[in-house]
Amino acid sequence: MQRIRPSKFLYLCLTLTASPIGTIDAADVMEDDGQSEYRESAQPGDPQHVTGKITEIVNAGGITYVEVDTGREKVWAAGLVDESLSAGDTISLSVAMPMQNFHSKSLNRDFAVIYFATEFMMGNQTSNTVTPSGRANKPQTIHPTIARTFRTPEEVATGSLLPDTSLDGLNTENRSLADYKGMPLMINVWASWCGPCRAEMGSLERLAQRYNGKEFHIIGISTDDYRDKAAAFIDQTEVSFENFIDHELLMENMLGASTIPLTVLIDADGRVLQKVRGSREWDSPEIVKAIGDVFRIELM
Repeated sequence: MQRIRPSKFLYLCLTLTASPIGTIDAADVMEDDGQSEYRESAQPGDPQHVTGKITEIVNAGGITYVEVDTGREKVWAAGLVDESLSAGDTISLSVAMPMQNFHSKSLNRDFAVIYFATEFMMGNQTSNTVTPSGRANKPQTIHPTIARTFRTPEEVATGSLLPDTSLDGLNTENRSLADYKGMPLMINVWASWCGPCRAEMGSLERLAQRYNGKEFHIIGISTDDYRDKAAAFIDQTEVSFENFIDHELLMENMLGASTIPLTVLIDADGRVLQKVRGSREWDSPEIVKAIGDVFRIELM
C-alpha cells in the first residue's frame, strides 16, 4: 500500500458555495476568504482531476510552481510553498477551474493557463484520472485534503472592512480610501509590465465610461516600482478612471495581491465582498451582470 500525505498546496481557485452575497461566476474564478476549508478530493473516474509526476519545481514569493508530466502532456500548477516537494513526486491536480491569464510577480512570467494542486502522493502509483487532453489511467482512491489560501502580510479577508489609507495619485490628486465610501468600489491591481493586466485595461476603461461614479466607483492601483513607467502606461492607454501608485506595497499587501491582475469588489461601507484573480473582459454582458449581483444593484 502506498503512503498518501496531504499536501500544503492550495486551491488558487475555489468552487462556489452558497452565500448571502453575489459572486462572480465560478468559470470566471473567485478567491475565497482565506479560511481553511474541507474539500472532497478526486475519486476514481472523476474527469476534473489529473495526476502526473513533477518534472520542474520553483519556489518563489511564497508559492510553489511545478511543471507536471501527465503522461500525455506537460502542464503547470501552483500552490502554497512546499519545500518537501521534489522532481519525481506524483501530484494530483484539479482541472475544473484553471487560472486563466495568470501572472507571477515573483517569476516575472505569464501563464496562459495554470492549474491548482489538491495533494501529492509519495511512491509509484497509478490512478483513474483524465488528463486535460482526455486520456484516462488506472484506478486509485485519493484521500480528502485540507485546502488553504496563501495570504500576503496584513491581508484583509473577504467579509472584513478595509482600513482607511492614503492613496498616491497617478492621474489624479492624492486621496484616501474613505473618499470612496457611500458607493460600491471596484479596485483593480495592476502593473505596466504585466501582460494580462495590460490586456484587460481596455475593457476596464469601457466599464468605467458606463458606470464609474454613477452606480459604483472604479480605481486602479499600480504596483510598479517606478512611477514614470506606471504614468507612461496610463498616458498610453488613455485610462480615465483614477489610478494610484503603491510604491510602499501597502495596498498590495492589504488587498492580497500575491498575483496580478487582482480585482477587489468592495461594498459602500468598505467591506470586501469578493477578490477576482486573472484578467477579464470586464464590459462583457456576463461579467457586468455578475458585478451587479455582487454589489446587489441592477446594471443596465
